[in-house]
Amino acid sequence: MELLQYNNKKISLVDIDDEIWTGTAYYCDADTNETSEDVLVVKNERGYTEISESEIKSIEII
Repeated sequence: MELLQYNNKKISLVDIDDEIWTGTAYYCDADTNETSEDVLVVKNERGYTEISESEIKSIEII
């Protein structure tokens, strides 16, 4: 999955636990974060949530 295309976009994301995250996405590649994979940070009313690429079931720009 190419997560960079979602950077600075309003998205709706479903994770592997079927939890829905809606908000603005910020892309972080594996080289700049503490994990071995790319992540999206979703900013919404709950704050900031980091979601790894392997935890993403589906995602769409809204």
